Parts: sequence; C-alpha cells; structure tokens
Amino acid sequence: MNCKIAADDYGMSVEINQAISYLVKKRIISKVSIAANESIEYSIGDFAENVECGLHINLTENPEIIKTDHGNKKSSLLKLLYLIYTGQLTINQIMENIDRQSKNLETKGFKILYLDTHHHVHIVPKILRSLIDHAKIRKINSIRCITMERKYLFFYLYSLIRFGFIKQIPKMILLYSMGVLMKKKLDEAKIDYCRNLVLMPLATGGDYRGLLKEFLSKFKDEDAELIVHPGLREETLKSDSYSDGRYIEYSSILNLT
Repeated sequence: MNCKIAADDYGMSVEINQAISYLVKKRIISKVSIAANESIEYSIGDFAENVECGLHINLTENPEIIKTDHGNKKSSLLKLLYLIYTGQLTINQIMENIDRQSKNLETKGFKILYLDTHHHVHIVPKILRSLIDHAKIRKINSIRCITMERKYLFFYLYSLIRFGFIKQIPKMILLYSMGVLMKKKLDEAKIDYCRNLVLMPLATGGDYRGLLKEFLSKFKDEDAELIVHPGLREETLKSDSYSDGRYIEYSSILNLT
C-alpha cells in the first residue's frame, strides 16, 4: 500500500507520545512529525522500529515567539502573522528558531527527513521561505505540501460532507487554495512532497472512523499521506473536545487492525 498514515504532534505531551508510539509499534503509522519540547522526556528510542521522522516546527505555541493565551490557536496564529508582517519577527529570527528546534531533536537521536509546521502555518509565504532555506542548508529534501490531485478534490470535499464534517469545508478550501502557491514554490526549489496530502478533520462532530476507512480505501494505491492527530485522554483533566477528539482518532486508527 503506497498510502501512509502520518501522525502529527509527537513530543507535544506524554499522552500523545504514548498513543503514537503504540500505533508505530502496531505498524499502522510509519511517518511521524515530531515537535521539539524540553518539558517532557522522549527520544528515538521510544520507537521500537524504523519510522520516517520529520520536524514539526512549532511557531504558534512557542513562548519564544508568541506570548498569548495558552491554547488559543486563533489568537496565536493572528499574532504570529502580525509580528511577521509588521517586521517585528524577521525571517532570520524564524530561521534561528527552526534551527534550535532541529538541533533539539537531533540531540534526542532523531534523523529529520522532512519538515512541516504546527497548524500548517507554512502556507504563509514568508514562513515557507524559511522552511525552504532551512531545508537547503540542512540537506532535507522534503517539505509537507498541502496539495491534492484535481481528480480527488471533489471526492475529498464530498466525503467530508457525507461523513458529517461540513463545518471543516471552509478551512480545507483555504488550506488547499494556499497549497497551490506552496506547490509552485517547492517545485521551483526542487524540493519533494507527497502528491496527495489528505488532511483529516478534527475528530469530533462526525463519523471519523467511517471517513478514515473511506480515504484509506480510495487512496490505498496512490502516492498519498493521511494526516492524523491521535492521543490518549489526559486522566488528570476533565473531558474536553480537544482530548476527546484525539482519543477518537487513536481508537479509530487502532481499529484498522
């Protein structure tokens, strides 16, 4: 099967790490995007077998860059854009921060084979330029591109509606529209990417398991990646949509076996 399941956010919390590590061990997930995080312990030794590792660059929830309400994704993203386009955050500063995150993972034993960003913020041209520059300096030949072959786009959007994720449509249209420019820039830079990036929606609010099986069946023989965000529930916290959604994803992915 050419289609891969790629998990994001490894390193963000113990519960996320435990879920992804187990799915890797079960040979369900073969590609993992890893965030640099000094507050918890983890390393390449957490994976029982080979897995393709990427640097999950965190700019929106990074206290070195963004000082805003914790967990407020919209506020963080808007502030990041404000800092960049008012000149308060330069390309060089972004590059330096990416380099620190990269070196952090290398000290943990990870070999970085590709780049992407938390919340897909490299759809922003200035951030994408930083990723391309970093990739060339570090000889990394792949950057995640939010693109999909035209023949699959209608099927993708229709499936989101059919399985109850209609609220995700505006976000997905924006991301894939920006992905057109992203694809052009990566082609010009001669950097590789997957031809069909399948962004799974947030798990709450629809039939996530049904949608996952539908996409795996459709893309099983294609150059495609399904991006998922599994995690275990945080036992110390009350139930919330964020934690519940990650657990729904974990359970749905595990059920594939």
